[in-house]
Parts: sequence; structure tokens; C-alpha cells
Amino acid sequence: MVKLCRHTGRKNPPVSETVWTALLRDLLDMQKNVYTCLKPETCHQVFVESLLCSSRVENVRLAGQLMHCSKVSQDVPVSLSFRGKGLLKVGYDNSLELVLAAAREYFNSSTTLTDPCMGLARACLQLITDGPPSVQEELDLISALSQLEDFSASILPLQVRLQTNRLSLIEECIAHCSTAYKQSTTLLNLASLLRVAGGDKDVRKGQVLTLLAEQALQCLDFKAAFIHCQDLMAAGYSPAWDVCSLLGQCEGYGDLEARQELLAFSLTHCPPDNIHGLLAASSDLQTQALYQAVNYQLEPVVTEGGRGEADETDSVKACSSSGVSSLGGSSVGTAGDLLYRTTAKTMRVLTTTGLTTKAVLTAVSDHRWWKDSLNLLVHGHGAGTSSEDGGCENSNLQRQGCSPFYQELINDPCVDLSQDVYSSFKDVPQENFAEVLLRTGKLAEAKTEGKTLFPATEVLLQLANDAFPRDMMLALSYLLALPQVLDANRCFEKQCHSALSLQLAAYYYSLQIYSRLIPCFKDKNHALYQADPKELIRLVTQHVSAYSDWPEELQKLISQLHVYNERLMDFTQAQVLQGLGRGVDVQRFSSDCDYKKETILGLTETLEDDVYRISLSLAKRYSVPLWEVYMTHLEFLFTDSGLSTKDIESRSESLCLFDTLKINPEAFYSHMTKYVLPTVEGTDLGRLLYYYTLLSSAGCEPHVTTTIKPDSHVKLLRKLGVVANGLNYQKLTDESSDPLLILQPVLTSQNVLSISKLSNRLPALGGGGATLSPSAVHAVWLQKLFWKGDPQLLKRPPQSDQEYLHAYDTCSKYLDRLVPADAVHFLDSITFSPDAAERLSIQARSEVIKRATKALRQLGEKSKKKVGEGGGEQGGSDAAGMTFDEALTHLKQSTAHLDTLSHAFILSLKDSQQPYSQLYDLSRSERSKVHELAVTMATDGKPLEFIGELLRVAVGPLNQSVKTVLRDAVERVVAALSGDPDALTNYPQPLRVLEAMVTAVHNNVQSGDSTLTSDDLLAWLHPFCGDATLPVRPRIDVLQILESNFSLQDSDVRLLLLYRTQAVLKDREVEIEDVENEEKRHALFLELLETSQKWEDFQLLSLLLQAWPPMMKEEVAESECNPWVALTSALLTRCQASEVKLDLGQQVVAMVRSLYNTKHKLPAQCIGHISTLLLQRQPSLQQPALKLMAESGDEQLLKLTLDQINSMTPETASSCDAELLSLLLDAGVLVGCVSSALYPLLSAHMLSHQQEGGWDVETAASELLAVGHGPEAGSLLLAHRGTHQAQFTFNSALAVLKKWL
Repeated sequence: MVKLCRHTGRKNPPVSETVWTALLRDLLDMQKNVYTCLKPETCHQVFVESLLCSSRVENVRLAGQLMHCSKVSQDVPVSLSFRGKGLLKVGYDNSLELVLAAAREYFNSSTTLTDPCMGLARACLQLITDGPPSVQEELDLISALSQLEDFSASILPLQVRLQTNRLSLIEECIAHCSTAYKQSTTLLNLASLLRVAGGDKDVRKGQVLTLLAEQALQCLDFKAAFIHCQDLMAAGYSPAWDVCSLLGQCEGYGDLEARQELLAFSLTHCPPDNIHGLLAASSDLQTQALYQAVNYQLEPVVTEGGRGEADETDSVKACSSSGVSSLGGSSVGTAGDLLYRTTAKTMRVLTTTGLTTKAVLTAVSDHRWWKDSLNLLVHGHGAGTSSEDGGCENSNLQRQGCSPFYQELINDPCVDLSQDVYSSFKDVPQENFAEVLLRTGKLAEAKTEGKTLFPATEVLLQLANDAFPRDMMLALSYLLALPQVLDANRCFEKQCHSALSLQLAAYYYSLQIYSRLIPCFKDKNHALYQADPKELIRLVTQHVSAYSDWPEELQKLISQLHVYNERLMDFTQAQVLQGLGRGVDVQRFSSDCDYKKETILGLTETLEDDVYRISLSLAKRYSVPLWEVYMTHLEFLFTDSGLSTKDIESRSESLCLFDTLKINPEAFYSHMTKYVLPTVEGTDLGRLLYYYTLLSSAGCEPHVTTTIKPDSHVKLLRKLGVVANGLNYQKLTDESSDPLLILQPVLTSQNVLSISKLSNRLPALGGGGATLSPSAVHAVWLQKLFWKGDPQLLKRPPQSDQEYLHAYDTCSKYLDRLVPADAVHFLDSITFSPDAAERLSIQARSEVIKRATKALRQLGEKSKKKVGEGGGEQGGSDAAGMTFDEALTHLKQSTAHLDTLSHAFILSLKDSQQPYSQLYDLSRSERSKVHELAVTMATDGKPLEFIGELLRVAVGPLNQSVKTVLRDAVERVVAALSGDPDALTNYPQPLRVLEAMVTAVHNNVQSGDSTLTSDDLLAWLHPFCGDATLPVRPRIDVLQILESNFSLQDSDVRLLLLYRTQAVLKDREVEIEDVENEEKRHALFLELLETSQKWEDFQLLSLLLQAWPPMMKEEVAESECNPWVALTSALLTRCQASEVKLDLGQQVVAMVRSLYNTKHKLPAQCIGHISTLLLQRQPSLQQPALKLMAESGDEQLLKLTLDQINSMTPETASSCDAELLSLLLDAGVLVGCVSSALYPLLSAHMLSHQQEGGWDVETAASELLAVGHGPEAGSLLLAHRGTHQAQFTFNSALAVLKKWL
């Protein structure tokens, strides 16, 4: 039956479905009739198998109709249900076996994926519709062939089936494709199709990803390799430790965090034999990461590298730049350069492993790298990455900071929430700079096996400083690890002083002292560290205080313990002070000795007994002298207590202040004088009396420097306090004020006698031991009586002349109490004072003097009688030496002076704007006052005859002339010019004053008066002008003022020239011989010109030529030797415009124009020479030359100007500016340049600026017509009349000439 079926299947051409159906019937008949030993099912299987193996797709489909293709839809067996009713289908299990056998036969016989048998195999497998695993495996194997072909893997399908290590097929694919590691999804799918690792998906994925990671690493694609390694680590695939180890140790991969993660995985899953090597690599990597972090702090670098953000090159850049670039320039730069080269250049996975780490360790072992890092830490750069103390709520150390782990063991702790990793998960807080540096150092020490000693002091101090507010025990631990115990002071001194910080410092030193006295075993948990800190501090302090002979090292620790114990006690005291509410800074009180003393003394300034007692206690505790405490309290009582004098005295006695203060009388006097007396009101006589009583009782008299001693003050105050209410006693006795003016407000008819009797105890103005006299006191009182009246004698102040005369009569009754000098002073004050001139008429003043003369005469006669009887002062003179006769003579002159007030000249002074009349009135014809008034008139520039008239009107022996007055006035002006600020206070411009006086003298000389001449002025001013120590400018101004008014002598002219020269040539010594004549001035100019190179030098020479007279010699003045021509030539030759950034031509034009209206104006020949120089230099200077020639008005120069214009090119003509065009039109050259390129511009300028320039267009047209330029003249007229341009024709131009001209 098999042969029969196979034979039918091999027929060619293939048989139809009908034939196959007939064959099936024949087989069934044969089975029924011949081969009864076979079952019908067997016949069906043989038939279906033949169909499947017939290599025909249509036969395969036919076989599918005869099989159960799904286990779910399997029919009931034919023998039971369908016997005799239809064809029997092969059972599902047998069908599956038949299909698989046929498909495998086709697959195994195929040579390639495109072999037709492969399609038959797939067609067979697709007959089974429910896709059992065996069928799916065969289909996947077929699908895998196509992917193997994509990776160029040349292998027979049968070889694929027979390959027991399917992973080798993946390896072959990866080997054939250099970028296979980038196609992980495809390769994982292929591995799944090939059933790599059987049904274990995790192992399959791990094996494939390991291969891909290895290929990515070989291709130096670290990013891709890490992605694959990440997947491996996430899957927990242990065999991947090897590739993770390779990538983690690869120096070319710059992501140190990722490398640390890879090495950590490798260490977790590697065999025991590999642990040691991987641990060493991990340590090196950690060192490198820390080194990078330290260097980033030294010089932060913004890098582009980043995990998952940049490619491999960027990663290398990030590693190298952030790692070592900041240390270039130091010796560690060599190590840094090595690190850069090994990471940034041609990185290879295996060959460079370890080189970079070695470079890092070389750098870390360099002591200069440590020095740079520690300097950064000490000077605060690293502080920015420390622990942000500014934001800590416990920065004042009022509460004990602790780790969140221990917070329940401490009362009221301060817990830093940023360090809390226990209550909820969060990222581990980032290490600060000091922690990183410490770890780096310790790793370096471990790596070098102790050969590189880490300088840990600075780092530990910084860590302790950062930890203080957050974890005090951690801070203490850092400090206990310090190599030198006393270095901890540097940390303690930085902390904010509080009870906790000071106790911790004392505890630290107590621990150190105790451990040295009784060494602790390090291998045991000693009870020392479990003892109560307060008890330990007390015990150690008590023990070390009982002895003094301690070793030097221990003595240093003991002294520090005492220091912090003292500070803690100070702090406790300060807290008591703070409780007083007096604004005491507790921390400063405990650390600042000066502040402590000031605070204690400040507390004494109180009236509260409790606070005062505390201040005394503190003063005793801190050795503040009791004298200072009492002195401060007494000062407070006087100045700020607000107590009355009686209360101050009572409190001072109750506190027994004075018993202590009088021990040091000198200091007591100094302090009272400096701080207390200035605060006492001068009119508070009771307070002053107590003040001076204290000084007197303290025995301060030997130390008093004033005229009046304290006991005298006491006596005076007791008497003045009764009779002089409201008197300012301090001003009365300070010797800098006039005591008479201080007394005058309180003097009355009731107390004047009493006060006058005390006058000999009062110092006069200016001191020197002189005292007041009773006569002077009465004189001051009489002035007050005369002007303001008196409550008893003259109840209402006088208003009219009659009342003033009555007031005088009242005063005259007391003249016998005045000596002649005081009497004269009193009379002058009521007749020749501003008040007298304003309130009293001249007649009333004369009457007062007349009556006073009579009274003084009578008093003089009485005085003479007393002298004759031997009972008075000889000659009737007073202490000032004035007799009654001299007083009468004084009054006589007063009367005569009042008579001159009616003189016509004096009356005319009233019309002046100046107060000359009032000044003369008050002068009383006294020589000094009249002289001062005359000098004032002279400085105001008044005519000399005006001053002379004043001197003639005044009475008395003046012995003055106009000449002496003017000389004094000139001397004041000279003093003001010489720098004396007080010489002419009311005249801010002394030169104006001098000019007015010189003008007055000039006018006086012109009028024929020879009493004062220019020679006198020159004689007075010559010393000033010849003083070389004074500035040159004012001396020149003085000589110029004289020159403008008088003809100076030759010597003065030469002197003026010298001064002018010196004023210009400030840096050169010039003598009068250098400028005395024209030849020498010319020679000096040429010498200076020879050395001039810069623009500033030529400017200086220009000023010098203007300061000198013009050169008058013909061979110089009008030739090329003229200084101005020579100056221009040198300027154009040596001064390049590119250097000075200015227009040389314009500067030359400005220089020549500045001379037009002066005596230095250049002749036409010189202007021609200058213009020639400009034209010869360069074309750009043609315009300045044309401007100068056009302005000159010289015919020869105008002719030369026309030649230049007619030779102009259109380009040159178009560059001419408006100023040149206007000058040419003013010079009348329009007609002469009709044929030039400039004519259109000239005519257009004339038409557009006719009003400004004032040019007559019709006159210009007539001139053009006269010389035969009719068309041009017509065109000019047409344009002037506003004709449109289109009508400008030759005929129209000629036509308008006849009409308009």
C-alpha cells in the first residue's frame, strides 16, 4: 500500500484529486478484501502520509482535509459514528506526528531558506491550526533561518537543527555584524526562535545580553555597554559579573557612578578568587571619584558629559575636565595631565586598564595637591559645599544637635531633618567637601599602605565646625581624632558662644586631661566616656586646681580648661544680665573683656538698688576697680538720673561714694571736669555749688589749672546765688567770654553794688590773672539802664530824645562810681554806638556829651581836691592810666566830630549805596577808624579826591594822606593775591579791586595831581611781581593792569615779557636775558621749534608767539622766516593727522584767523607763504589754502586762487564745502571761474543762500554778460526768477538778457 501510494505521488504530470480519491477507495477495498490484518485507520494514515510527502502543495491541502487539524474540534471515531456514512479522518495525535515528520523531512532536505521544500514544510505545519508547541518550535526554526540569513550566517538548515549549542549561532551572528550590539531586540528574538537555553528565558536573555555587552565594550561604546549591563544587573544574571567587571574597570568610561555600580554588582556575584582584585579596583575607582569631587570644588567646571545625555567622547571630556583641569600650574598638574591624556585619548579597554587610576593616585599622593585642597577648605571655597550653616536653625547652639537615630535619648534635641533617613526613604544626603577630602585621604593612606600620611587636621576641624549645630557628639568625635589636642581651639573659637558650646569645650579638655592622667585602653569600652560630662568637668577641674607643678604639655590643656570654665561662668553671669532686660549681648560679654567692663560700668548707671548691687558684684568678680564703678554712678547721678541736686547729694552720702572717690583727687578732678561739668546748666547755681563743693572736699586744688580755685567757686556761688538769679555762671568764669556781657542781663539797681564788690574775684576776658573792677560792672549796668531802663529807677525804656536825656540824667548820678576810662566807655556806648546813631538825634548826642563834660569836669575838680588833701589817686587816673583831663579831651573831640556830621561832604555820603556815612559817624574821627574807612573807599575804587576830602573833614591829629591810605589798600590786595584769605574778606576778586585803584590813580594823574603817580604804584607792586615763589598768572595780570593804564618803563616791559614767557613755558627755565629783545626772542622760538614734534608742542608755541610782541623786522615779518610761517611749515611736516586725529588744514586756518583782530595779524605775503605750504603738502589741504587766500583780499592771492579753481577736476570741485563757496563768492571770483568745474556749484550756492550771503544775483549776471558770458548770465537769471529747468535753453537765456538787464 505504501509503495502504491508513493508511486502515485511520483507520477509526472501529477495526478488529480479524483485519482487520489479513487486510489483511497482502492486501498480501502484491498484492506477489506485482501489485507484484513490492517485496520482502515492504517490505510488512511498511509494515504495521508503519501499526500504530505508528495512534494505538491495541492496534495498537502488535500491531506489536510483528511486529518483532524485541531485537538479541540476532533471528530468522534468513524467506526462508532460514521461507519458507512463517509470518509474516515486521521486522528489528531497521528495527524500531528504525520505533519511533523513530513515538515522535518522537507526542512532537512532543504539547502537554503529559499529552497521550495522550506515552503512545503511550512505548508505542512500550517495544517495544524491550534499551534501546539512542537509545531510552533518547527515554525520558529524556519523563521530563525531568515534572521540568520540577515546576519550573513551561512549554514544549512539541517545543521541548524542538529546544533546542540544554539548560543553559538548567536555568537556567529554577532561575529559577522560589528553593530550587532545595537540590535539587541532582534538578537533576543532570534535566540527565542532558536530556543537558546531551552525554555529558560532569563538565562537565554542573560547569555545574549552578555555577548552584546562584550561586543559594545570591544567597540568602545561604553554607553551601549552600560545599558546592556544595566539590564543584566536588573535581571540579576550572575554570570554577567565578568563583563560588568570589565566595563567597571574601563578607564575610558567617564561615568564614575555607573562604574562603581558595575563593580559593586561584580563583587556581589563573582567567584571568591576574584574578590580581592575587584575590591582593589573598586577602591581605586572610589579614590578617583573623590579626587574628582575635590578638584571640582577647587575649580567648578560645567561639563557636557553625563549619564544618558552624551556620547562616549563627551563622557571622556567630562571625566577629564572636571577631574583634573583645575590643578594645572601646580606640580600636581603633571599627574592631572597624565590623567587627562589617559582618559581623553585613544582609550583601549584592556591595554589602558589601571593607568588612569595610577595617575589619580599619583596626584592624590602629591603633597601640593593636599596643600591646594586644604587651602580651599581653610579659605572658605569649600564651605559652599559644606553643610549650609546659615540655614541651620541651631546656628546659635542653644540646643544640642544630634543624629535622628538618637533623638529620643536627648531632651529637647535639635534634629537636622535633612539627615533623617530613618522615618522615610529618601536619597542619602550628599557628602560635603570636608567629608570627601577626608575619605580621599584615608583611601590614599590605605592604597600606599601608610606611606602617604594624610594631613587631617584642617579637614577634621572643618567637619567638626560643620557638625556642631547638627550633631555635637559627632563634632566632639572629630575633635578627639585631632593629632594635636590644642588645635581644637580653632574650632571652639569659631562657634557661637552658648552654654552648650562652652560646656562641650570644657568637656573636651577634661577628657584629654583625664586620659593623660589615667591612660585608657583602646581595646576596651572605658567608663570615662560614660561618665556624666558635668561631673567629669567638676572632678578634673577640682583635681588640677589642687596642684600647680604639672608637666608643660598638660599645663597647656589645664589652662584651656580654666579658660572655658571662666567663659562658662561669664556666660552664666551674662544670662543673669540678659534677664535684666538691659540689652546685654551674652555671647560678647563672655568673650570680650572690654565689652564686659563697659557692661558692668553701664549697669551702675541705674537708680534700681537690685541692679546696682549686681553691678557691684560683677565688678568684684571681674576685678573692675571700685573707684571706676563709683565714679560712673556719680557721673550718672549728675547727668542722666533726673534727680534734683538735693537727691543726688543724699544718694551719694548713703552709698558712701565720696569716701572712695577722694582717694584719687587728680583722676576725680579730670573725670568731673571732662564728663560732668559740660552737662551741668550754667544757670543751675545750686548744682554748680555742689559740684565745686565735691572738688574742694576731694582736695583737687593742686590739680586745678583755671584761675579760680574750687573753694573760691564755692564762696562766689554762695553769694551770687542770692543776688544774681538766672546768671550763667559757667560762661562768667570760663575766661573765653566777656564776663561783663554775661553779667549785664542780671544787673539791676538792687544787686549792682553787691555784684561789684565780688568783681575782683571774677577773671577778666582773656585771663592772664586780670580781674574785673567795680567801675566796669557799674559801667555795664549804666548802659543797660540807659537803653532798657530799670524796675526801680527807670521803669519804661526811653523812646524820644527827651526821654533819653532824662535817662542820661538818671545815669549821671552814678558817674562818681566810674573811673575816667569806664566813664568814657559808657559815654561812647550811648553816643557813638549803632544804637545811638539810629535812635538819638545829633543834637541829643551833643547835649549828652555837653552834660557829661560838665559832670566829668566837676568830678575831676573833686578828685584834684582829694589829691591835694592826700586822700585819692595821684593825678586822678584810673587803672587804665586815663585822667579826667584826658577824658575831657576825648569828649571835646566827640563834640567836634558831631559838628562835622553836618558838613556837605558827609551829607553827600548818605546818598551812596555804601554805608560810608554811618561808618564815619561811628568813627568819632579816631585815626584807626578813619583810616579803615579811607582804605575801604580805596578798595571800592573811589576817586582819590573823594578820599582826600574825607581826610580833610575828619577832626583830630590824623597824620594821614591819600598816599598812605592807597599804599595800605595796595598791600591788602597784594596779600590777597599772595594767598592770604583774610586780607580782603569782602572782595572775592582782588584783581578787580587793583584795577579799580589803578584806574583811580590814572584818572588822578590825568587831572594833573602829582601827589600819587604810576611810579608809586610800580614801587609798591614791583616786589610782588618779582617774587619768583608766587604763581606766574597773577603777576602777569598785575603787570597787564599797569600796562593798560600807564606807560611802563623798559625794565617793567621786559619783566612782563619774562612773566608771560614763564607762564607759557612752565617746564623750561627762562631768564630775562632770553626775551629782552626781538633777536633773542626769535632765537628762543627757533630753538623751541626745532625740538617740537607733537601737536601739543605746536599749540604751546602758538600761545608763546601771541604772548610776545609781533616780530617787526622786515626780513622776518614779511618773509618765509616769519615765526607763524615757520610754525606752519613744521606743523605740516612733523605732525601727522593719523597720529593726532585732527584736521591739520582746519587747525592752520583757525590759527591764522585767530590773529585777524590782533596786533599779530599776518601780512598778505605771509598768508601766501602759508597757502603755498598747504598746497604743496597734499591735495586734501587745497580747500584750507583757498579759504585763506580768498579771505586775504590780496589781488595776487586771488589770482592764485582762480588758477587753483580753474585747474580743479569735477571730483575735487564736488568736495568743496559751503564755507569755501561763500568765501569765494564774497571775494567776487564767480566771473573768473565760469569755465571751471566749480562754477555750477558756485552759482547754485549763490542762489540757495542769497539772503544769508547778501549776494546780488543781477549784478553777478551783469558782470558775466560784460565779459561775454551771456548764456551763463541768462541761465543764472532764469534760475533766480524761478523758471522751470525745462525752459533753460540757449535762446531763452539770451532772450531774458534783453528783457531783464
